[in-house]
Amino acid sequence: MKRTLMAAVALAVSSVLIGCAGAPQMSWSRVGDSAKRAVVSPDVWAPVAGAAVIAAGNWDHKWQRSASDHDWFFGGDANQAADRMLNLATGLSVVTGLVAAPKDAGSEEAWSWRGRNLALLAADRYAVAGFVEEAKEWSGRERPDGIPDDSFPSKHTAVTAVHNSFTRRNLDYIDMDPTLRYTAKAGLYTLDGLTALSRVEGDKHYPTDVLVGMAVGNFFANFTYNLFLEGAESERYNFSVLPETGGGMSLRAAMLF
Repeated sequence: MKRTLMAAVALAVSSVLIGCAGAPQMSWSRVGDSAKRAVVSPDVWAPVAGAAVIAAGNWDHKWQRSASDHDWFFGGDANQAADRMLNLATGLSVVTGLVAAPKDAGSEEAWSWRGRNLALLAADRYAVAGFVEEAKEWSGRERPDGIPDDSFPSKHTAVTAVHNSFTRRNLDYIDMDPTLRYTAKAGLYTLDGLTALSRVEGDKHYPTDVLVGMAVGNFFANFTYNLFLEGAESERYNFSVLPETGGGMSLRAAMLF
């Protein structure tokens, strides 16, 4: 309970601080919209659905033992690889956070937005770690390597997901070739998946642990990004009806960043 309270305090303090630096106006409607958009994101519901299927099929322990016994991908270097991938995800989120900015933002506005971005990233990482540690005690699940109350969900995967989620969102605010952006996002999803696999193969977690951890990290990141860095869904689209030569009318839609 103490860790959950500290995580909530961290997010609350960060919210107050970044609110003074130009964050959007807060309201319960905005909070609800941000939470709804985070929940319905495939980043969140798809891992949960996958975990539910695995649990229903009783494949959790079977797949974990197979991955650990046969070193499916990492060849005995799984836990070290997980640390390296977390470090890579951390670096990418910081670098893109320093580069990304809303289109047509002035210099001062852009740096204010980047400051909020990095402050939220740090707060989310701390909050997710605290929430997951508390959830581990609630679940009481033993790790595959025998450590009690430390398996469900995976903190390593959750924290990595926070950073990769921020990076994916930041890419939408960087002027780059759309194909390159799509490829980069696909690579980040791959990085999430490999981190999850490394924790299973390294005898630290079961598949459901890492999938739920991934969903938790993505939810925290998407929720705070929606709430403090973007407008509500209805505010991000601009529809207009414009007259055309010859008396016709045209409907135009634009996505606002």
